[in-house]
Amino acid sequence: MPHDTKTQSILDYLHQRAEACPDVSGEFLQMADLYGRKLWHQLTVMLEAFIAMPNCPKGELIPLYDTFIVDFKKKINELALMRLQMAVVQEYKEPEKAIEFCKTVAEEAKKVDAQAAVYVLSEIARRMLLDFERVDDCKTHLDEATTFKDRCGGLDTAVSAAYYRAWAEYYKIKGPAAEFYRTGLLLLAYVPLAEMGKEEAVTISFDLGIAALVGENLYNFGELLEHTVVSVLEETSFAWLAHLLRAFNAGDIDQYEGLVAQHHLELEAQPALLSNTNFLKEKITLMCLTETLFHHIGPGADRTVAFAQIAQASKLPVDQVELMIMRALSLKLIRGMIDQIDQTLRVEWVQPRVLQEKQITVMSERLQTWCGTVNNTLSFLENETPEFST
Repeated sequence: MPHDTKTQSILDYLHQRAEACPDVSGEFLQMADLYGRKLWHQLTVMLEAFIAMPNCPKGELIPLYDTFIVDFKKKINELALMRLQMAVVQEYKEPEKAIEFCKTVAEEAKKVDAQAAVYVLSEIARRMLLDFERVDDCKTHLDEATTFKDRCGGLDTAVSAAYYRAWAEYYKIKGPAAEFYRTGLLLLAYVPLAEMGKEEAVTISFDLGIAALVGENLYNFGELLEHTVVSVLEETSFAWLAHLLRAFNAGDIDQYEGLVAQHHLELEAQPALLSNTNFLKEKITLMCLTETLFHHIGPGADRTVAFAQIAQASKLPVDQVELMIMRALSLKLIRGMIDQIDQTLRVEWVQPRVLQEKQITVMSERLQTWCGTVNNTLSFLENETPEFST
C-alpha cells in the first residue's frame, strides 16, 4: 500500500540517516519499519533505547525530533515523550534556543498530565541549573513542579526521582545543607545507589556525607547509614569521610580527634568543613552527650547522670557541662531537669534515632532487665497478697 506524501518524506529521511550513520543504520531502519506499520508502542520503546545508546550520534536528536517524532508525539505515552524531549534539550548548545524549546515542552505538559508536568518541569529546572547556571529560573520551575505534584494522588517512581534529583541539585548550590540532606535522602528512596551510575553514586554519597556533618539540626546519621553511602565511600579515596560519619553517629570524640589528626589535609581541602571547624567540634560533643544519655533511659535505667560523668565522656571541663546541656535542651535533642546543687541531670527523653546494631543490643538488654523486674514484682505481689491472685 503506497504511503501518503508526508509519510513517504519521513521514511526517506530515516533511510537517508541510516546511510549517513552506519554505526546505527539498523536502528534508523527499524524506526522506519515500525513507523510505516504504525506500531507506536514498539516505536516508543525503540526510541528510548536509541537515545540511551552509548554510540547514539551527537547532534541527531534535534532533527530527529523536529522531522520525525513530532509527527506522532500525541500517540506516545506522556512520560515517555517527556523523556525523549529532555534528551533533545541536552543537544541544544545555545541557551536561548534550549530555553525556548523547554518553554514549549512545559506548556504542552501542563495541558496533558500533572505527572508529566512534574517530570518535565523538574528536568527543565536541572537543565537551567547545570547547563546554563540560571539558579532563579531553576527555582521557579521547581516551585511550579511542586504545585503540580500536590495535585497528584501519587507519582511514578521515575517522576519522584526526577523531582527530588532536581531539588537536591538546587540545594547543593544554593543551600542550606540540611535541605540538600533531606532531598538527597528522598532521592535515594526512589533511586538506590546501586541503580545509579558509579560517578553519580560516589558524588551524591560524598555530598550527603558533607551535608550531614555541616547541616544544622542534623544530630543523628542513622538514616543515612542505613543506605550504602558509607560502603560506596569506603571504596574510594573518600574513605576518611565514611569513618568520620561513623565517629559522629557514635558520638566517639576520641575517634573523631584521631581522624582529624590523620586526615587533616583532606579535611582542609573541603571549604565546607574548614569553615565549620568550631561547629563540627560542638556537634560531635553534642552527639557524644546524646549517646551517653541514651544509655541512661529506658526501663530500669538510672536516669540521673552526674556532670562529672558527662565531662569524662565529652572531654569537657566540668564547669562547661551545664552550658552544653542547656545547648542540647535548646536544640530539643534532650529533655530533662538540671540540678545545679548536686551537679546532675535527670534525663527524661533523648531525641529518637535510627538505631545501629550495637544500640539495638543495648535496648534489648534493657528491656530484658525490665521484664525480669516486672516478673519479680508480680511474683512478690502474688506471694504477699494471695487473696488477690485467686
